[in-house]
Amino acid sequence: MLVHDMPMPRFTPATPRSRRLGRELRKLREAKGLTGDGAAGVVRCSPSRISRIESGEIKPRVGDVMELLVAYGVKIDEEPGTSVLEQARGLREEGWWQRLGGKYATYIAYETEAVELKNFEPMLVPGLLQTEAYAREVNVIGRETDPEGVKERVTARMTRQEVLHRKPTPLRLHAILSEASVRTEVGGPAVLREQLDHLVTLSRLPNVTIQVLRFEAGAHLADGSGFALLAFEPDDPPLGYIETLAGELFLESSRDMARLSAAYDNLRTLAMSPAESMKFIKELSEDAT
Repeated sequence: MLVHDMPMPRFTPATPRSRRLGRELRKLREAKGLTGDGAAGVVRCSPSRISRIESGEIKPRVGDVMELLVAYGVKIDEEPGTSVLEQARGLREEGWWQRLGGKYATYIAYETEAVELKNFEPMLVPGLLQTEAYAREVNVIGRETDPEGVKERVTARMTRQEVLHRKPTPLRLHAILSEASVRTEVGGPAVLREQLDHLVTLSRLPNVTIQVLRFEAGAHLADGSGFALLAFEPDDPPLGYIETLAGELFLESSRDMARLSAAYDNLRTLAMSPAESMKFIKELSEDAT
């Protein structure tokens, strides 16, 4: 039976991969003609556990998935059983970000699975576009300056950037940077100049688009804070993300996503074109002394 009296690892919130597995298991259950309660009775667990597995909230063990497949009359050594089990094994593999712990682990898990990311930053260059020197300075602002801790955070940030060069499908990144974020001297003029030059270099990647929102653009729909919009494979719902001083917000409702999308479209319209933005950043770099 499913081990329902032992704690199972959970995703909070569910990740695209755990949702994908849950959808496949739900389809197989429905094809068998079983309700959630009926499936729970067959494998002797609570109906809520079946529901949470199918919603992606719970990361089931491979053995649990195998038991569900048998209950649904699906052979585990033939398709679609083999594919479902492979998905379950993938969920059990620990991503590099999970060793970090802390508040960013869940976001990095989403970022790693995303196919497209739209990001607005009001004060700093976003992490995926930072140089190592810039990232180091950002990580000591208002934090403990333990060298090993700083080194670990910087290394993690550099590792995150590998999604921009991922093969065969790198992450598509569209970043809107406020003028403040490209003018603020983080670490001094030399660090800023290197960072600006790095933005120009990254903008040449076919999957990276950068726009700058000038001060003269005036008020806009995202005066409060920065935010991100993540898109996944076609069957997976998009996700909104906002980091606040009080913690992280993950937004999924169609209403929230519509608001974030409208705000982002407003920013994109107000910002300079990518070509104009690169011209502006190059001029800033030349002026940095």
